[in-house]
Amino acid sequence: MLLYLGFRLAALAVRVLPVRVSYAVARGAGVAAFLVWRGGHRRCVDNMRRVAGGDERLARRYARRSFENYAVYLIDFLRLSGLTPREIEARVAYDDWAALEERRAGNGIVFVTVHLGNWDLGAAILSLKGFSVAVLADRFANARLNRLVLGSREQLGMTIIPTDRMGPGILRALRRNDVVAMLADVPLPERGVKVEFFGDTVSVSDGPARLALRAGASVVAAVLPRLHPWKDRVAGEVSPVPFEPTGEHDRDAHALTQALFSHLEQLIRRHPDQWYIFRHLWVADAAAARTA
Repeated sequence: MLLYLGFRLAALAVRVLPVRVSYAVARGAGVAAFLVWRGGHRRCVDNMRRVAGGDERLARRYARRSFENYAVYLIDFLRLSGLTPREIEARVAYDDWAALEERRAGNGIVFVTVHLGNWDLGAAILSLKGFSVAVLADRFANARLNRLVLGSREQLGMTIIPTDRMGPGILRALRRNDVVAMLADVPLPERGVKVEFFGDTVSVSDGPARLALRAGASVVAAVLPRLHPWKDRVAGEVSPVPFEPTGEHDRDAHALTQALFSHLEQLIRRHPDQWYIFRHLWVADAAAARTA
């Protein structure tokens, strides 16, 4: 109940306060969280050390800014349900819609992103541009908060598919030529496939690849980084993932997952301090943490 009320009060506050004031408060809260949340601090620095090529000082700088930028993302998320279609369009810098439309090719698009920038705006702008969008999303334990958060996304034209109810509906969406959007940077140490990412091994889901292969859908890696630290405009950076299946499904799923993460790596390299990754993603880091 307290979490739900806090969410509602925060949503009201950010709609009243000027954007720069909200961002200043958020950035201060992000720095405080970086200093106080020891576990998240340690895991984020471990992850950023991979991105920074082992440079400890740079990794810590990326991690601190990641905490700041995530707090700012939360402000944008709270403001999102109050935006008009015109305001959403004004916040997204991207104009190659014809090329994206061509990639649907009758079997939809598996649109894969990571926790970077403002991914919610990506689904919102796709919907406004005439793409039917199904988004995989986690549920919240609090039922009222769950309805509030997921409902705000549905108001923007998205179809929400809870991750615990994934099934034939996703495949049907692709075969209707829809877009299915999902986040890829979620570690699956027990059930995932192992691919190389920033020079070492991660264990992640091959679900996006298997869906695309089964439906004959295109795969697109994309992120929406913030263009200015004190403004809410983002840029759409879209990277199609070309792939020719061999017919050996398991091998193809692994190879397509590797190709997808290679594209995501290049996108993250451009904006490492806007990547919000507060749990261990790399297999070796998770193993070292368990040992410690």
